[in-house]
Amino acid sequence: MGCRVNQVETERLSQTGAAYGFYPVPPGGTPDIVIINTCSVTSESDRQARQQIRRVGRENPQAQLVITGCYAQGNAARLEQMPGVALVVGNREKEDLWEHLTRLSTTHHTRCVGSVTDRAAWDAVALVDTFADHSRAFLQVQDGCDNRCTFCTIPGLRGPSRSLSVEYVRAQAARYRATGYQEIVLTGINLGTYGKDRTPPGTLAQLVASLVPDMTGRRLRLSSVDPQDVQEDLIQQFAEPTVLCPYLHLSIQAGDDLILKRMGRDYGRHWILEQIRRLRAVRPEMVFGADLIVGFPTETAAAFQQTLDLVEEAEISFLHVFRYSDRPGTPAAAIPGRFRVPPQEAQHRSELLRQKGRELLARTAQRWIGREETILVESLEAGLAKGKTAGFLPVCFPASPETQTGQLVTVRLTGFDPEQQTLRG
Repeated sequence: MGCRVNQVETERLSQTGAAYGFYPVPPGGTPDIVIINTCSVTSESDRQARQQIRRVGRENPQAQLVITGCYAQGNAARLEQMPGVALVVGNREKEDLWEHLTRLSTTHHTRCVGSVTDRAAWDAVALVDTFADHSRAFLQVQDGCDNRCTFCTIPGLRGPSRSLSVEYVRAQAARYRATGYQEIVLTGINLGTYGKDRTPPGTLAQLVASLVPDMTGRRLRLSSVDPQDVQEDLIQQFAEPTVLCPYLHLSIQAGDDLILKRMGRDYGRHWILEQIRRLRAVRPEMVFGADLIVGFPTETAAAFQQTLDLVEEAEISFLHVFRYSDRPGTPAAAIPGRFRVPPQEAQHRSELLRQKGRELLARTAQRWIGREETILVESLEAGLAKGKTAGFLPVCFPASPETQTGQLVTVRLTGFDPEQQTLRG
């Protein structure tokens, strides 16, 4: 469940269990164990985790349930009381999950959740060859977060920022290339802080520079980055010629300076707009996405309008919109009720932002019509291929008999389907 990092960790688990005698159940088989890797970024994520655990327990009454991830880290005692749960494993213990499972039958313990407050050494984790059911491979390079945003519990559930070594990252990238992946996505809980905890310190830009020479003919992509981490050295990595995709997803959260300050974010409206301008100066075809929170306590109609105007001015085409929800123990959760945005108004603002995102995606896509673009094929169905441009724009086109998922294919873009929000080629 949840973020790309959880997906990477789940993939590592699926490929490392055999060394301990645990194997994925084939289609139609009956599992002895079900592992659920949970998320806890919002209250809705918590609810979905509990719902998923109950559903899996009902559908697999013979199975032992193993719960890990962020919800497990923060709610171990509650999870132990849920029917069918045999083992709760914390985030720091997740990489040793199979060892804990091996001991489960003899010790009958049900909890292995330690502290995440220390910045323990983290030079390497298991290398894997594939990323199941995905046309692109995700490569985790960092975990944890040093920020103290007033709405977020993730630093307390993941711990401080920790970066994997450059040598490990290059080795994992080489494994993916050998398997045939044409696109690799660097990901982390707070990707932009990569390397700051290393000795000597490094940067995300330096990591990218070390990977680029080996990626000729392929794509390298970044997942979400905080605006304050978009510094000059990273901006220059996007300048042509490069294999780095001209797309960047920014964890903006809001477009109003006062709301950003109350959120504990280390940047303002001007910084966001200026860094986007500078990125487009070195790479005019840059496309942007953003995470945005609506309904943060004290967000007035005027403050929300600032966010809406920022999205328009920066032409941010892909919006992940979240309605604010209280997280236990955070400063924002203590803000008095009279400063809260009514749920109906928060929903209305969410819809306005999503509509703005659809308009901007259509506007951005129009500029690509008539061009030839390289598309990474993600799926094939009924003679049609679907995939993404380097700028992450979705494309649908007729597949040839030789077309395969994971391929890079040159496609001439001929139109845009506003209902499907997809370019045609």
